[in-house]
Amino acid sequence: MFNTDMAYLGLLGNPVSHSHSPLMHNAVFDKLGIDAIYLPFRVSPGQLREAVMGLKALGFRGVNVTIPFKEAIIPLLDRLSPEAKVYQAVNVVAIEEDQLVGYNTDGPGFLAALHEAGVSSWEHCVLLGAGGAARSISLALAQNGAREMTILDTDEAKACSLAEHVAHITAAVTQGKLASPANWAQAADRADLIVNCTPVGMYPQLEASPVSSLEGVADRAVVCDIVYNPLETKFLAMARQQGLTTVNGLSMFVFQGALTLKLLLGIDAPVDFMKEVVKHGLQDQGSNPD
Repeated sequence: MFNTDMAYLGLLGNPVSHSHSPLMHNAVFDKLGIDAIYLPFRVSPGQLREAVMGLKALGFRGVNVTIPFKEAIIPLLDRLSPEAKVYQAVNVVAIEEDQLVGYNTDGPGFLAALHEAGVSSWEHCVLLGAGGAARSISLALAQNGAREMTILDTDEAKACSLAEHVAHITAAVTQGKLASPANWAQAADRADLIVNCTPVGMYPQLEASPVSSLEGVADRAVVCDIVYNPLETKFLAMARQQGLTTVNGLSMFVFQGALTLKLLLGIDAPVDFMKEVVKHGLQDQGSNPD
């Protein structure tokens, strides 16, 4: 029988078919006996306002927000958490006392993934991409030890704007540049930490990489990719083949998912279980790519 007390959660983005968030969250609800469901919603950019306004009307507890809406959704919200206000990017919207409240778990999720991988210092950082995820990650790194940061994007103005935002809020010396081979080579030479904050290389574009080569990257550098589908992108495979330490996007994805469930339902999610669910989901996808 249909239960009107069920907690509704979801994902707003475009595309969303690649996401394993529904699989992961619904598995948690089943394991913990929570009467809730997590649903993916592909929203066209022209209908974002209608989709967001409908959340309250439909009784949702909240949603995750992914590409391309992490920044665009902000004007539609009633208020922002301190982190979301600083990051100027939102990946969780909670319905609190009939208000739409924006949060950001990307930055904390990424830092948790680094610590889990044993990475504890990142003085010189290079970020590939200047979108919503890069906003969160760049500020989280700059607020937690980064002294120098280069942000590269195919849209130079966007990279410069984000760099100015980071430099204004933190003490990190930050510059934004066009993502050209020359600028990449110059930045990579000094990097302790390199992070792909773009969706380039995400399933099904398995042969794509944000850069064509990792030559010139110092042996000490840690190379990260926020993409978790596949677990090893071409970008990370190139780094591994060069003997560099790599961190894939799975832990960040799971940690930010656990923080989402804490915000929306007040539960402590089983992180290790969530990782196994996503890994099995990716394996099933590999054996059944269609």
